[in-house]
Amino acid sequence: MMDVTNPARARVESPARAWLRHRPAGMLPDALLALAITAFAQADLAFHLDNSTPYGPMPAVVASTLVATSILALRRVTPLATAVILAVAIAGPMLVTPLTVTLWGDLLPILVATYSVARHSVSARAFIGVAAVGAGLVVVFLRNPESGTVGNIPFVAVPLAVCFVAGRVLRARARSHSDDRARARQLEAEREEAIRVALANERARIARELHDIVAHCVSVMVVQAGAAEDLLDRDPQKARAPLRSVQETGRQAVGELGRMLGLLRGERAQLALKPQPGTADLAELVDHMAAIGLPVELTVEGSSRPLSPGVDLTVYRIVQEALTNVLKHAAPTTAYVSLHYDDQSVRVSIRDTGRTGGPGGADTNRVGHGLIGMRERVGLYGGSLETAGTPGGGFTVTAQLPLEAGQR
Repeated sequence: MMDVTNPARARVESPARAWLRHRPAGMLPDALLALAITAFAQADLAFHLDNSTPYGPMPAVVASTLVATSILALRRVTPLATAVILAVAIAGPMLVTPLTVTLWGDLLPILVATYSVARHSVSARAFIGVAAVGAGLVVVFLRNPESGTVGNIPFVAVPLAVCFVAGRVLRARARSHSDDRARARQLEAEREEAIRVALANERARIARELHDIVAHCVSVMVVQAGAAEDLLDRDPQKARAPLRSVQETGRQAVGELGRMLGLLRGERAQLALKPQPGTADLAELVDHMAAIGLPVELTVEGSSRPLSPGVDLTVYRIVQEALTNVLKHAAPTTAYVSLHYDDQSVRVSIRDTGRTGGPGGADTNRVGHGLIGMRERVGLYGGSLETAGTPGGGFTVTAQLPLEAGQR
């Protein structure tokens, strides 16, 4: 449908204009080349044709030259057909009557067609095309004694070989460059994919860190605020301690979020960053949880040894998340944290004594983003995570990480 609101777009496109827009690459220059060679060939015939020159019948010479030169317009579109048609146009009339071979009408089109079929065809088609041209030249030499003298054969064969070899060499170079460009595009695509994967992994890591920071701090604040509310009527003085804990935990959360957002904004130089927590900070974490009302017992088994930073942080975050879940979901309870070292791995276990079916007992309420984050952290280092209800009530989280995981 034509756009009547836009006269320029409503104009019907002419067939010539449409052909110019959709023509094959290189066809217009080839058409101009064919036109120029045809003009020179016909002018050569007009100026040099006389009774003393053995050109042959005029109509046959003109027709043969016209076909041989004009077909060059298709030398890149159909190079094999161009070579075959040119050979037939030159040698066909020779089977009927001998014709004189001319530079513009015969030799130059032969060289152009030979180069074109070598340059723009696969090996099999290239050799078929040059064989067709060679067969045509054999017919010319046999039917035209003047053209077939010994002195003229090298004059035609050497340029013919040079054109064919040049076409094959340039085709090989073009294919090599094309392969290099394709390889470069593939490498660029792989690099962009690697960047996307790295960004996705980084987003997931940041999401886990934010979840651990926010969930822990907010859970502590909620519990302490509830304790302060219970004490306000009975003993306002004692309510001050949980309220101060809420304030301190809130400041910690704001500070951690500020550091995390500063890293995302690239403000590393302006931030006073402290090291990531690890197993050495578990005692402080246990004391902090005990101070806000969750009794925790920490035991270490085996010979303590330094862990890689990633594994060290993973162990800490698992304990922090598990204790936060106990604080949020379990009934008044006691938690037990066990850290066990052996020669190949480190195992951490967090168990509570919450009531089965209670707000945090051995039910599915515990399975949320926290446990999913734990599994992702452990899986990143080739470890395993098990979660299960404890007989008689409670919940247990056990993670095992290979010691060499962070060194790969």
